[in-house]
Amino acid sequence: MRRRCEICHKLIPAARLEVLPETKRCVDCARRKGSDVVVKRVSTGMDIETYKDLLGATRS
Repeated sequence: MRRRCEICHKLIPAARLEVLPETKRCVDCARRKGSDVVVKRVSTGMDIETYKDLLGATRS
């Protein structure tokens, strides 16, 4: 699979596309402009008070 960067139009290395198949930016452009890869947010199912309690807990 060959794809060009949407910003600089250089070829995106195959190794990068293997790891991030959805990417449209080369490494250099992703560092300069930010990544274009969108990650799905996953909820932990924990309410904020329980989370605060866990943060404040001491290890035994």
